[in-house]
Amino acid sequence: MCYSFAIVGWLLLAHIGIPVFFGIAFLIFSSAVLPSVEGWESLNETAQDLTILSLGATGAIFDNLRVQEAFGSNAALVAVAVIAINLILAATIVLIRSHAIRRGKTVTLARGIMTLFLGVLTLCTPVVVIFWAYRRGI
Repeated sequence: MCYSFAIVGWLLLAHIGIPVFFGIAFLIFSSAVLPSVEGWESLNETAQDLTILSLGATGAIFDNLRVQEAFGSNAALVAVAVIAINLILAATIVLIRSHAIRRGKTVTLARGIMTLFLGVLTLCTPVVVIFWAYRRGI
């Protein structure tokens, strides 16, 4: 049984969109009170925040009955795999950031965009799970 894009869209809003909105509010608050960072360091901060949001979204997604039905007894295994993928991407973000810090350099625009892309990718992993569960699942 295939579900409409509207149903999947509402599910994405509930499990991904709302955490992202709260994350954006958190970034605005942090930017307002934290000392300014040099260069494109704020992109690294944003990428790490997106990773944290994606880990929270993963837990919320696997609490959904439809996702549990789609993966059956393997739902916990898929959830752990998604978390592992996100942790690998988060570790890569931290590695890129620490590389610049160890060399005493500011983050370049290219590295900032690369880490931001990795942060967005961490949000894509739970989205893929939702799409699979609602479009191809049982």
